[in-house]
Amino acid sequence: MKIKQKHKLRMPSGPNLVGCKHFSYQFDPSMTDEKSRVIPCLCFYPAKGIGEGILKKYVNESIVPGTNGIETNSYSNAPISDGKHPLLLFSHGFNLFCEANTVQFEELASHGYIVLSIGHQGTGLYELPSGEILMPDNGKLLKALQTDACNGLELLSTYMAWLGGDGKVASMEEHRDFYKKMIECQPELTAHSEVWIEDSLVALDMFLNEDKQENASFYKYVDKESIGAFGMSFGGSIALSLTHASDLIKASVNLDGFFYSTIWEKPIKKPVLLVQNDTGSFLTYPFLNAENNAYMVTVKNSTHGNFTDYSEILAENYVASSVIGDKEVKQAMLGEIAPNEMERIINVLLLDFFDKYLKGKDSQILDTDELPEDVILIRK
Repeated sequence: MKIKQKHKLRMPSGPNLVGCKHFSYQFDPSMTDEKSRVIPCLCFYPAKGIGEGILKKYVNESIVPGTNGIETNSYSNAPISDGKHPLLLFSHGFNLFCEANTVQFEELASHGYIVLSIGHQGTGLYELPSGEILMPDNGKLLKALQTDACNGLELLSTYMAWLGGDGKVASMEEHRDFYKKMIECQPELTAHSEVWIEDSLVALDMFLNEDKQENASFYKYVDKESIGAFGMSFGGSIALSLTHASDLIKASVNLDGFFYSTIWEKPIKKPVLLVQNDTGSFLTYPFLNAENNAYMVTVKNSTHGNFTDYSEILAENYVASSVIGDKEVKQAMLGEIAPNEMERIINVLLLDFFDKYLKGKDSQILDTDELPEDVILIRK
């Protein structure tokens, strides 16, 4: 991939300065067979000053080579703004990193949200506060997950073709049958979602508990009645699962993530925003299975990669080649949508949704006809 040699991330639109802090938690299970693991975290928040005035570099070069010239709008270790702020948990896509959606983190923090980006050891790339880099586990687990992903890709093409044809007028039962096939052919991915959910719940508990962690200075600034979750790809699936897993989570957003979950059939009872690229409506089943307010958004001319900062930091589009069955398939990382427009769309949708369901504000986008031109919206 060719990264922009020198670039400043887009300026967030909110009235607040943005602060940022690295830290990590140690998950040490008791009375189970689980191994202890590190949970890397990166927190973005509204700041009341610039602290030492040091802007965070985008990400460590060991994680994404070529990003040394990219600068964020976030001041490292700046003091947090006074008052109580809504909290949003975030999980990145599989094999990505905590900074992968920094544009969204900064936008939300500038409007008063605390965003806790949670890492998942063994399935992502992370820089710890000590400077140590945690790399993905290339052993048995990663190979098993990759096997699942390959199995899913073969079925996915059939599923997408059906969604674009008969699936448009299919019953909920027919959508459920296709989803069941996708879940059953990827058992390791589905089961591993439980690990990410546990990571998220441990991080949430530690973040809110003044006695359990050295970064307790944040807990008193959190509005515990206004907590949500969002994520990209596999992390988007985790965000939906968290609506079931924790009473503290009031609403969630899935950014282009198939819903890998052991409880995928359980109706979703909290408000959800499901945002997907336009190659297929694979979030239709979770949308139909929602029993609260739900929004399904398709962003025209987008691809999976557009739902990360790659829309912003790539100097040119990257085209990957893979073999599905006996055919070579080429896939561009980014779609034809203008990168700036893609970032704007994600930002306005996230802010509008969370402002409504965590801050109690009237929707300016999702409940109106004032939609971005490249957006197709279905409400429930």
